[in-house]
Amino acid sequence: MKTRKIRYLLLILLFSVTIYGQINQTLSQQLWKQVQSCHNSLEDVDDDGKIDYDEIIDDSKNGYLKIAGGWPTCGCSCESIAGAYRKKSGQYLFIQKSYWECSWKREFSSSDQFTTIFPFDLEKDGFFSQDIESFNQTATFYVDLEIPRKGTDTKVFLKTIPFGLDIKNKGNIVFGYSEESHTSNYNQLYQISKIVREIKNPKTLQYILKNQFDNISESDAALVYETIDKTDQGFKNKMELVSMLQELKQKYDLFTKIKHQWLLLGWDRTTGAFYIKEKGNRPEAVTFREFLMNNQFWSPMC
Repeated sequence: MKTRKIRYLLLILLFSVTIYGQINQTLSQQLWKQVQSCHNSLEDVDDDGKIDYDEIIDDSKNGYLKIAGGWPTCGCSCESIAGAYRKKSGQYLFIQKSYWECSWKREFSSSDQFTTIFPFDLEKDGFFSQDIESFNQTATFYVDLEIPRKGTDTKVFLKTIPFGLDIKNKGNIVFGYSEESHTSNYNQLYQISKIVREIKNPKTLQYILKNQFDNISESDAALVYETIDKTDQGFKNKMELVSMLQELKQKYDLFTKIKHQWLLLGWDRTTGAFYIKEKGNRPEAVTFREFLMNNQFWSPMC
């Protein structure tokens, strides 16, 4: 009985220390802590003793902070946004997202576990409204949160991971991605992007998918065959082109199954978790070619 009482008192003490730790730091300090990674990469380019930001919005009283800037190396840049969501206990949930242009890196982090703040399935309960099998155990989409400057309603979008970044995952959706150790087939994908941009007949892509090269027009065929038999810069043969385009077509087919292009999440202060408040309409229908043209192909920077 005495041991149980001691444990209970220790839990109360630990909780009190956690609360004190957050209260002892101002909300502004806690928000700046969330964006330190990007902040530490920025420089004082003009030597005036101040970091040169391209943009800074410090609205700490509303639990919002955004910084953005670049540095001389290759014109690289980063952007980081942090938001604070108050809980019934007086503590805050902090979420942060950042984008690093030169490393093709998007991060999303939370001070609490994702499973705690998102007690629902983003695929089955959210964007697809059904279970969707993962394509080749590789994610196709990433979640982009629109962290609000005022209020707590948070809009979430589903966006396509750049083609060429193979992010292994059991589901189709991830919270972030990076090019580090996840890139493949740059030269071949560059050739596909060139075909997509320059073909005259939209049906050419369907002919390639079906391995019906004889049906391709003369002008488009010249463009397509320029990409084949190039060991270092293109495809070894026609079937390699067909296979890679079919993989992209599978990503397009998955895109066509999205039922809601955005979700509006409400914030429950009592549970310290989000809930789905509203679902948007289907994405606008696009052709396979438009899908490829509307999204990015990974390419090395610097």
